[in-house]
Amino acid sequence: MAHCNAAAFPVMTPNTPRAEHGERRSVSRFPVVRIRVGTFDLDPVRAMGLQAIYEAHPGIEIVVLDTGKSAEDVGWLDPTLQILVLGVQPGRTTFDLLATIRAARPDLHVLVMSPATGDEAVLNVLSQGAKGFLHEGAKEAEFEEAVRTIASGAIWASRRIQAILIGRLLSARNSYLPPAKVDFTKRERQVLDLLLKGRSNREIARSLKIEERTVKSYVAKLMRKMGVKNRTALSMRVMSI
Repeated sequence: MAHCNAAAFPVMTPNTPRAEHGERRSVSRFPVVRIRVGTFDLDPVRAMGLQAIYEAHPGIEIVVLDTGKSAEDVGWLDPTLQILVLGVQPGRTTFDLLATIRAARPDLHVLVMSPATGDEAVLNVLSQGAKGFLHEGAKEAEFEEAVRTIASGAIWASRRIQAILIGRLLSARNSYLPPAKVDFTKRERQVLDLLLKGRSNREIARSLKIEERTVKSYVAKLMRKMGVKNRTALSMRVMSI
């Protein structure tokens, strides 16, 4: 998230009761507004399945985008798309894609679908600008509510993730007041740039041609400088100044 203000941090939680058997599983509290959703880097079978499910849906249209195109010619540049469902594929860096999307389409809301589980996986994609995170096995009702929630301008996250994320933001804000200007060395900026792209210490070391232990030292120094205690909080702090 480019700017993380806990006081203005709308979050919706996936706790809406499921519809009874035989009923159309839609979220009645939302008005029926046509939402154009693109899928990118999602498993082809899953993407086509979503497209088939919502083919005749009055409020959601699914567009399967071509993942083989270059970053300058991808379908998510289409200004009519409101939401992009971004899959996590082996060999691709999701954080690089998120950074590219944010730069080219800051108005496009991204919902990440991944087989990953755990709080850090969710917090990492949210800190990089995604508006929500769903496990790739999510049911139709949960997917639909996530899409409508994100389209409304809120963030799709569980209450647990909401508590952790806002807690970290408040802790970082209250425990440390950064100077008016934070100075970074050239190497620190290089490490930060790669860190914000979601690179691991090993990947950063390989990219900068330095030792992994040196990267760890830089990350530790950056966390001390920014007054935070973990990499996720460091990313949030840097993006908020």
